[in-house]
Amino acid sequence: MAKATIYTDFFSTKTLSVKECPLTGEKPYQMNFNKVLSSPSLFDTISLLLEHTIKSKELQCDKICATSSSAIPYATNVATSFEKGILYINHTGNDCDDKDNIKNIKIEGGMNIDDKILLVETIVSNNFLLNNIINKIRKYGGNIVGLVLIMNLCEGEYVNLIQQKENIINILNIYDVFNHLENNNLIDLYYCEKVKFYCENVTKTNIKKLLPQPKEDVVEPVVEPVVEPVVEPVGDPVVEPVVDPIVEPVGVPVVEPVVEPVVEPVVFVKEVKEEEIKEEVKEEIKEEEVEVKKEPFVCQ
Repeated sequence: MAKATIYTDFFSTKTLSVKECPLTGEKPYQMNFNKVLSSPSLFDTISLLLEHTIKSKELQCDKICATSSSAIPYATNVATSFEKGILYINHTGNDCDDKDNIKNIKIEGGMNIDDKILLVETIVSNNFLLNNIINKIRKYGGNIVGLVLIMNLCEGEYVNLIQQKENIINILNIYDVFNHLENNNLIDLYYCEKVKFYCENVTKTNIKKLLPQPKEDVVEPVVEPVVEPVVEPVGDPVVEPVVDPIVEPVGVPVVEPVVEPVVEPVVFVKEVKEEEIKEEVKEEIKEEEVEVKKEPFVCQ
């Protein structure tokens, strides 16, 4: 019942207002959370709801820390109620868009080593401010037990803290606020759906911005070396002699005939003595003479 009263008071005190004709991509509503301080009843109701939520979560802490100037009144009420010390953050000059940048972040109020710190914030912006504050506190010896967020804009503004498994406690939700206003006929359904559509688109953008994206493998194009053509000097054409290729015959191997040596017959010649030859000649001559004498002489 306390939340329903808060949602209605947001609209009646102009803390939350609807834009009639927002431009493309522009936020369809406007919220100035500092106007809550001008309504004591609304401020007290939110503070009591904040204390009740912390008690129900059984969070044990030593200090209550306001992470922005708008959260100091709420952190002060909670610290007074629980009788705890109070801290606040001065981040003037810090580059909120640079992750893990703890320069120019000052912890005011006196923090001791091993103090258990409960952070309180009204609205989270889509940057790395809370991430940097948490790193600063831990570097100086503090322990973060949780972050109490009074208004969740449902834009993925703290998705990086969820990935880091930080303990985040939401008190109010922008979707619930507009659903309550629409159900009670304070606004048209058109504006309620337009807010949801806008929050979904911004959430996708913040996820890409706040979460590390996987690196794609960049394939570098292979540049082949440029080979310049070799230009030969122009002159008389050189005619190279055409040499017929030597073709070795392929076939049956040539078998040379085997020539047997010719053996001449051996003729044995008897040696004849000179004397025997002379006697034979003489005998032949005698025989011829005898024949001549025997033949008769015929006169013609």
